Amino acid sequence: MTKLGTTLWIVLTVILLIFPIRIVVIFLTKRWNKMITLIKQKIHNLKTLDKMKNELLQQRAKETREENNINDEGIISSIFENKNPETESKEKLWTIKENSEENTNKNILEKQKKILEKISYEANVYKKDGKLEEYEKKLIEGLAIEPDNLEFNKQLADLYFTIWNHKKALSLLKKIIEEDPDDHNAIRQIWEIYLISWDYETAELLIEKAINTKPSNPKYYISMVEILYNTERKKDAIAVMEKIVKLRPTNSNYALTLAELYEETQDNDNAKKYYFKVLEQEPNNEKAKRKIQELSNSNIE
Repeated sequence: MTKLGTTLWIVLTVILLIFPIRIVVIFLTKRWNKMITLIKQKIHNLKTLDKMKNELLQQRAKETREENNINDEGIISSIFENKNPETESKEKLWTIKENSEENTNKNILEKQKKILEKISYEANVYKKDGKLEEYEKKLIEGLAIEPDNLEFNKQLADLYFTIWNHKKALSLLKKIIEEDPDDHNAIRQIWEIYLISWDYETAELLIEKAINTKPSNPKYYISMVEILYNTERKKDAIAVMEKIVKLRPTNSNYALTLAELYEETQDNDNAKKYYFKVLEQEPNNEKAKRKIQELSNSNIE
């Protein structure tokens, strides 16, 4: 073998030996790098998981403390309020039930109110048209729904009083006075019923009550004058009539009544005085003129 051939053989042998070793080295290097990367990633993941675990544990501990505080407050509250969870639950149920019942009652009352408003409207239409029988039935219908309805009771009492059914009127009027002791219209109707029945004593008591309730109303005093006059207490009647004239100094009818009362008691001077007061309000009042002339003539005689 020549020298050149030998050299080529040695070079080829060396190349063949080096190439597989290089491949092996490269492969092992890649494997190592990959292993190192995986180990680093695993360590990082473990650290992350550990951090998350700690955060979760801290959050749980915080929630537990808050729950314990709430429970402690609930226990303390229960101790001071003598309550327990079961009692509170029952109370909530009762509250819900009461609210439900309250709403139901409100709805019922609202419907009842609308029905009564309709009945009242229809009753007033009948009254306006002069259909008193239908008017009475409507009022009774309203009272069947709400027996203590003051307005219906007043209207029905007034109807019975107007048509002279005094027995029914008196029963309702007494009920009205129980509800409203200062209802002067009901008091007036009651005493008028007693006056018609000749029960002057009861009527007088009621009139006194009415005067005390509304002392500026001359009609009450007139009723008192009527009682005093009919029970032969004319001087007392004159005293009350004087009050009426002071209350209504421009009313010629009141002055005329007082003049006549003085004339009946033979007090001609005061009689003439009030007949002249009548003429101040009514210069052409023939009765006052005639009475003054008669009293003047009687004084000359």
